[in-house]
Amino acid sequence: MLVIRLNKVTSTQDFAEAISNMLYEDFLIIAEEQTKARGRLGRSWYSPKGGLWFTYVKKNFRTEVIQLSGLKVAVAVLDVLRKFVDAKIRWPNDIVVRDKKIAGILIEAKTYEDNINLSDLFIGVGIDVAVKEFPSDVNATSLHLELRKEVELSIDEVITKIDEYLNVDNKKAVDIVNQFLSLKDRDVILKGENWEKKCKALFVDYMGRLITECGIYEVERYAQSMKLYDIRRSLTLNFH
Repeated sequence: MLVIRLNKVTSTQDFAEAISNMLYEDFLIIAEEQTKARGRLGRSWYSPKGGLWFTYVKKNFRTEVIQLSGLKVAVAVLDVLRKFVDAKIRWPNDIVVRDKKIAGILIEAKTYEDNINLSDLFIGVGIDVAVKEFPSDVNATSLHLELRKEVELSIDEVITKIDEYLNVDNKKAVDIVNQFLSLKDRDVILKGENWEKKCKALFVDYMGRLITECGIYEVERYAQSMKLYDIRRSLTLNFH
């Protein structure tokens, strides 16, 4: 597999998307530092030196199975991190330790014009490995801060786990998500345009949707973006 290593880049995701049409095999972009990294819904992603920042691109990926790929990648990253810390999954795409974000996943896809059944799948992953401090407005942690020592994290192991979990049964993946769901039986504040309500989060169903006492919420997939979407309207989630 082609591996491109960069000292500094605006975003591994943007770089991967810019060159994907030129390549015909899976490839991996790794950066020591990102200056304009982005997470889901266009949120900024703090990614200085000391983290593992990469985009893994799967070519000819079946479009029909993209829906749960984000949760499966989250389970893969969780599997790696739980060897070191008591990590959990914060639906839909974060890994947290003590409610502080230690890793995030951004899933995007580009469907082929000549065959809508296949897509390029862009798997953006950021893991705070050796980051020693964060801005005051960033609620995050790292392996270094949790363990108070240097930790080596193998990119090869992470990629192997991602490939492994992308191929597991949907039910098995969702069962693992629910086993380590950080917001289970906790209140979440749902915010939409001109409205806000508090509900108790219950579990994630086998379609990857968050089931709450107030209703069902899902991650809606678009051609090149993943958006949190209420069946009726868009929303954001705050966790308590």
